Amino acid sequence: MWKWFKKKNSDGSNEIKAELDEEQEDEIIIRKPIEVAERILALLAVIGKVHQGNDSRFTDWFRNNSIGEYLSHQESIFLNTDSPEQNVIRDFSWRAEALTSLLWGINFITDMPPLNQEFDVYSTNGLSEIINNPDEFKNKIQLRSDSELNEMENELYNQHWRVRDAQLFGKEMPSELNPSIVYERRYGLSWLVGWGDDWDDVPTDT
Repeated sequence: MWKWFKKKNSDGSNEIKAELDEEQEDEIIIRKPIEVAERILALLAVIGKVHQGNDSRFTDWFRNNSIGEYLSHQESIFLNTDSPEQNVIRDFSWRAEALTSLLWGINFITDMPPLNQEFDVYSTNGLSEIINNPDEFKNKIQLRSDSELNEMENELYNQHWRVRDAQLFGKEMPSELNPSIVYERRYGLSWLVGWGDDWDDVPTDT
């Protein structure tokens, strides 16, 4: 992965430079399909909690399919809180965009949706099959090729850098980028290709 840093020139101006972090590149390994399947189910539970709260149909699905086993620490707290605060619900609602990246990664979405438009994950063909048959989904899941995944992760990294560049130097945000969407899409793909010890700790530095 390219690491970007700010360098001050002799004339006092700032310049963005990049260098390849080869040592870290050697350490990351794309997640196994079963890990990705379980992560998708966990994120579906998070989004379900956001939109359905304690609705019995949702809680029955969550309990009957043992989805709690796939949750991260922060997700577990959220799912087990009867009445989360609105700001917490709002923050977790953005995880739908990270889920979008994972659905792209398993080819449920043909093209990565625009980075300035929120994506409705419930519009994805086949999503009902995942929800209704989690075990079958885990057995059949297939990832895109390693090269496709790494290329898209690098692209999202670069777009995240453009967001940070605009924020750091007070530039106008590119109209084709929504900072929150870019962050979440990049978060999901970076996790998928192997960054981070766990879901709650995926590095998003630029």
